Amino acid sequence: MNKRYRRPVWAAVLCSLFAVSCDSGDIFEKDKTADGGVAVRGTFELLNPEVFPQQYDLIFGVFAADGTSALSSVNVLKPADGEKVQLSIDNVPDEARSVRFSLINSGRQVVHTFFEYDLDDDRTSDVDLPAVQIDLLEYDRIQRMVFQQYNCISCHQGTSGAGGLLLTEGDSYRSLVGVPATHSDKPRVEPSDPDGSFLLDVLTAEGAVAYPHTGLVTRSEDINLLRVWIEKGCPQN
Repeated sequence: MNKRYRRPVWAAVLCSLFAVSCDSGDIFEKDKTADGGVAVRGTFELLNPEVFPQQYDLIFGVFAADGTSALSSVNVLKPADGEKVQLSIDNVPDEARSVRFSLINSGRQVVHTFFEYDLDDDRTSDVDLPAVQIDLLEYDRIQRMVFQQYNCISCHQGTSGAGGLLLTEGDSYRSLVGVPATHSDKPRVEPSDPDGSFLLDVLTAEGAVAYPHTGLVTRSEDINLLRVWIEKGCPQN
């Protein structure tokens, strides 16, 4: 069975450190449910729950090919500390081609996907996914939810981004972390020191730079995401 199973590199590292966190990765098929529908089930451990989304919905859903909104989904609720989340979708539509663990906006459109698993076109049995760890603080979430969603890259891209700062995918981390700011004695981002990071000054303090940036990132949740990421040492996972 030829599958595409997207899991970030950090998941493999965590599995080697915590043997109980991930199973062998095998997919176990079960008989069809009594009413003829196919189900998909998964168990998820959420890392860094302090950045659990408040202004977005976190869903476990099935999607058509290239779909940006779920055919069927269940909302994920914040678990108690240390508890894993068990999720299932019954009677998966025939046109579903993948199952995802994603953030969606108020229009039910996907804005970021943490996990994706392809489904067989001709599936006849239920699918139990391997246990998965979801890092809610993964850097790709910051890239998509802050730099791309708020179109920061329109001014900070190419060979000469404004102020020498590049916020495009693949460039943003090395352009931010530990790099001196152009308009401040502070570095753009100082790991473990939010107050010593000029990026947060620019986004939250009036007059930090000549061109006003306050109000560009409109959701407090996304500012908090940046702050917690810096507090935790700027992990690049």
